[in-house]
Amino acid sequence: MPKKSRKSRVKRKMRSSRKPLAVKEVSQRRQSLPTLAKQAPAAKSLVTRAELADRYRYVRSDARRSLIIGGALIVLLIVLGHFLT
Repeated sequence: MPKKSRKSRVKRKMRSSRKPLAVKEVSQRRQSLPTLAKQAPAAKSLVTRAELADRYRYVRSDARRSLIIGGALIVLLIVLGHFLT
């Protein structure tokens, strides 16, 4: 049986070493955190269908090749199964 990993021991050690924060410490932490200013959302870039087709034109040929190879392997397994039994 394998030994326990060091990672789990470290996690357990970290959990046991934590001490609960007092109410004053928590309120001081909240006050010291900087507030983020609201920013305008980034403008979405619109991509046309032609740009996408140009960018991913290799996907169709790769998928076709993968399907052909997969089909050939399945046929080969069926043929071998028929002759070897």
